[in-house]
Amino acid sequence: MEAGLRFGLLGPVQIGVDGEPVPLGPPRQRAVLAALLLHINRVTPVESIIDLVWGDDPPRTARKNVQLHVWRLRQLLTDRIQSAPPGYRITAAPAELDLSRFEAELSAGRAAAHAGDLDRAATLYQAALKLWRGAPLADIANLGGLATSAARLERRRLLAYEEYLDLELDLGRHQEIAPILDDLVTRYPLHERFAEQQVATLHRLGRRGEAIAAYQRCRQALADGLNVAPGPVLSRLAELARQPPSAGAAAPGTLCIPRQLPHPGPRLVGRQRSLAAVRQALTAAPDGRPSICVVTGPAGVGKSALATWAAHQVAGHFPDGQLYADLRGATAGPPPLAPREVLARFLRALSGPEVAVAADPDEAAAMLCSLLADRRLLVVLDNARDAAQIRPLLPAGRHCAVLVTSRRHLTELDAVRHLELGVLDDRDAVELLRQLAGAARIDRQPATAIRLARRLGGLPLALRIAGARLAARPHWSLAMLDDRLGDRRRRLPELRLGDIAVRTSFLVSYQHLTHPLAPRLFRLVGAVDMPELTPATAAALLDVEPAHAGEALDELIDARLIEETAEHRYVLHDLIRLFARELATEESEAGRTAAVTRVLEQHLTAVRHAVGLLRPGTRAATADEPARFAGPDDALAWLHAERPNLVAAVRQAAAAPATARYAVELADSLFLFFEMCGHVEDWMTVDQAGLAAAERLGDDIARARLLHDLAVARFHLHDTGEAHRLLRDSLAVSRAAGDDDGQSRALNQLGVLHGTAGRYDEAVASFEHALRLRRRLGDLRSCAATMGNIGMVHRLAGRHEESIRCCRSAARLARRSAAPEIEANALGNIGEVQCRLGRYRAALDYLRASLAVAGVPVNERNRGSVMGTLADACLGDGQTGPAIRYAELAVEAMRRADFRQGEATALRRLGTMLCDHGDTERGVQQLRLSLALFTDLGAGEADDVRAQLRLRTGGWCSDE
Repeated sequence: MEAGLRFGLLGPVQIGVDGEPVPLGPPRQRAVLAALLLHINRVTPVESIIDLVWGDDPPRTARKNVQLHVWRLRQLLTDRIQSAPPGYRITAAPAELDLSRFEAELSAGRAAAHAGDLDRAATLYQAALKLWRGAPLADIANLGGLATSAARLERRRLLAYEEYLDLELDLGRHQEIAPILDDLVTRYPLHERFAEQQVATLHRLGRRGEAIAAYQRCRQALADGLNVAPGPVLSRLAELARQPPSAGAAAPGTLCIPRQLPHPGPRLVGRQRSLAAVRQALTAAPDGRPSICVVTGPAGVGKSALATWAAHQVAGHFPDGQLYADLRGATAGPPPLAPREVLARFLRALSGPEVAVAADPDEAAAMLCSLLADRRLLVVLDNARDAAQIRPLLPAGRHCAVLVTSRRHLTELDAVRHLELGVLDDRDAVELLRQLAGAARIDRQPATAIRLARRLGGLPLALRIAGARLAARPHWSLAMLDDRLGDRRRRLPELRLGDIAVRTSFLVSYQHLTHPLAPRLFRLVGAVDMPELTPATAAALLDVEPAHAGEALDELIDARLIEETAEHRYVLHDLIRLFARELATEESEAGRTAAVTRVLEQHLTAVRHAVGLLRPGTRAATADEPARFAGPDDALAWLHAERPNLVAAVRQAAAAPATARYAVELADSLFLFFEMCGHVEDWMTVDQAGLAAAERLGDDIARARLLHDLAVARFHLHDTGEAHRLLRDSLAVSRAAGDDDGQSRALNQLGVLHGTAGRYDEAVASFEHALRLRRRLGDLRSCAATMGNIGMVHRLAGRHEESIRCCRSAARLARRSAAPEIEANALGNIGEVQCRLGRYRAALDYLRASLAVAGVPVNERNRGSVMGTLADACLGDGQTGPAIRYAELAVEAMRRADFRQGEATALRRLGTMLCDHGDTERGVQQLRLSLALFTDLGAGEADDVRAQLRLRTGGWCSDE
């Protein structure tokens, strides 16, 4: 009987197999089955079964009767019923019992309603209610204690109907639910909530007489059946039904019921949570004040559409009407509406066209408050300019609610729920295009659809225009529109449909700027390519004090032309940035160039200060201005935060002859930051742009430096062939220019390449050549670095004592030249040699001394190397726990340094340690990660790790 087995309690008790009912025997046997199913998958004690089946007067043979009924049921259900002291348990999947399915559908419907997806919620409620075949336990409800269980199930059914009908009312489906309510009110004449919903539905359908009659029937039924009067909600609904329609003048002493909400427009996409939040804010229990919700966001984000949909969905909670006004705070052309004009409109809508409106705005506002004091009414104030415009329009009645939309945050208002509306993510943006242009058309080119959505920045206004244009041009492919929008100069002009345009929407915000510096700052922001704006950059663009620039920034934030993403960091939406670029042409070319130059000069000065703190005495030119960072950590944090802007600055500077020198200087100064912290893709972008600028300027010394820097970046990517070629070019250019410093730099890095490739003699020769040049230059710091490199090569070659000698010499030179990072590296190298010689205690001493050198800025790559050697030394010294922890720290450091070769090596070390000390599962995971990295790099170590994995996993290995 297992196939297609179904149990039913929502109606007569039943068992069905493949849709066919199964005979269940006498009523008491069906009652025993119901008692078990009411506690499905749980033990039901025999005493509880007896109470349910026989109530307070069971026969003496009740326990034996239960045993007999269970035995017979087992003949039908095989092993579904088990003995489980002190009773029995029936097992079934949730999908097999109609009550469980009902609860599941109901829970899903409530979750969808909470998330704002009312259509889906209504569908789920319908599915839940369709499971009912009649009154619960209909054939046995008169037995024993089952009447109580049946009543409890019936209450759950009625509650589900109430919630379902509320959803349909919120969705405005009055015509569809009217017959459902007729049936429910007939079957449950004393259920007052159904009467409330029926009267509200008939009233909204304009069937006032039927609404009043429905109220009277319920009042009579309550009086006859319960000797009570209708509650206040039903009474108020009946009072509203008795009032005349709102068209024309109202009778003296009465109010019209305005229904001013505009059409909600197309279905919203991606706004379910926001809709739910607005509904909750507007319908929350009153606390003595009206509920006020302010929806804010930049131009074109869909604030008005959200507000209109939300207002329609909660309209049923405000039976005294809904007032609406477009305050024109975001409209091109006509000025924003004055509060008195809106007050006059509202007063006429409420009291009729003949009402006398006071000339004084305060008096008119008082009239509105008086009219709404005891009413349940919704006020929608769309496109508010500022808080001053809406304050006189706010009702005082505690049962009223106000929904405001504005580009400004309106934080001056008290007791307000604020909701910020953002752009759509890729999925919702594409779904909006599907809704407008047709699903089949969008689904044929999914990658193009995502690219198009990203070009439009997820802005609903832009997406709606694009979707409508596609719908109006069925011969256009998605790729054709994407190509048209791919040209940045054409993108804003393309985003126009009739009198609706994205550019116009932005223009309103720009035209409403009031601070004298704000319009010019916005135009000049369009002249720079940096992805983020800071107060310092704003001050440089305007050539004013930071305080004045900060005021202009605040104005742009309030106008939603820029957004603050973190403290003192601001961004522009992609389309707003294009708009700013258009406006930048209103500035003279000389003015734009001067502004860009000031920003570049500011960034170059800051980079030099920062690098000077991180590596005192290195190649970064000394900045003449006062120090702007508290110390190395502050400087490094600034470089990390500003990195995207610095990359963009170098690229922009390199593109124009007037600023090419800044590209060269910035790229040269940033080398030490990138060498310390990785970010190799940005590193190469900067060096390539700087190299192009150096070539444009004919500066061979700078060109040689940047060829060297680009080679080091390639070395970080394990691209040793390209790195070697670039270094050879750098060396040749430096020799031709007579630049000893450039030659020594290229030779030093060539030595590193030779050493890592195992060509130790060639490495020593390159380093010694570099050392001779550096001694001739008198550069003790660079001599210390090269001497340390020679020691490292001797270590790799197995010449341990020679390595120790060279590294000690390097450490002494480093101390003399105040180069703590070079001293730390030399001590770390000595520690590694000691570890290789099995002198683990000595190794630990040197390695810890390396970490203890004061003033060493964080270099994650070097830190990772030291941590790895500490792991090896601790393991050799029998300290397994610390060894594994140091190995983990080595992995983390190499990952932060974006040094994949080092990360792969560190992962291999960690994986081997874990496998050797009992944690094979985690160790194999680390080895697989190591293998993936080595394979991606094309490194020979991949074969060794693959062999390790075969040993650890019984011969099976995956490169993934």
